[in-house]
Amino acid sequence: MRLTTELINQGFSLQEVGIDDLGNYIDVKRVCYKKYVDEYYGGWIENIQIRINTDAFNDMMKEICFQKLLLNNVPVGFFAYNELDDKIESISIQILEVSQNKGVGSFYLQYITSLSQKVNKPIFLKVFKSNPAQNLYKRFGFDNYSETETHYLMRYNPIKSQ
Repeated sequence: MRLTTELINQGFSLQEVGIDDLGNYIDVKRVCYKKYVDEYYGGWIENIQIRINTDAFNDMMKEICFQKLLLNNVPVGFFAYNELDDKIESISIQILEVSQNKGVGSFYLQYITSLSQKVNKPIFLKVFKSNPAQNLYKRFGFDNYSETETHYLMRYNPIKSQ
């Protein structure tokens, strides 16, 4: 995955995530998701969230793509996905507010939906019901196919979107 010249000119860069990035990952997750954990799960309990997010980080280290987004060499987000034989899943996008609405989320979704079309595999993700990012996903062709008490389950179908 390579950023566009426009994003690079804004000071963005991507790097593969390393084990040393765990602290930054947890910090970004806290900023991006604390309000949803507070809303749906009764509050962010730091030691529990550190354990949960450490496990998630270690799982993502095994996936096809796990990259950190930097703005002027400062970590401001993380992207991940995993490609299986029949689908693309484990889509994860966390972007700090300072980097939102600058085209980064659209860049990632354009990349992942193009990959989906190229390999002819659907993409599956979940998004908190109150997260406005779901509107961006819909603009890129994702549809709700189910829901839980806390999340919308969304799918991108490459055949339908061509």
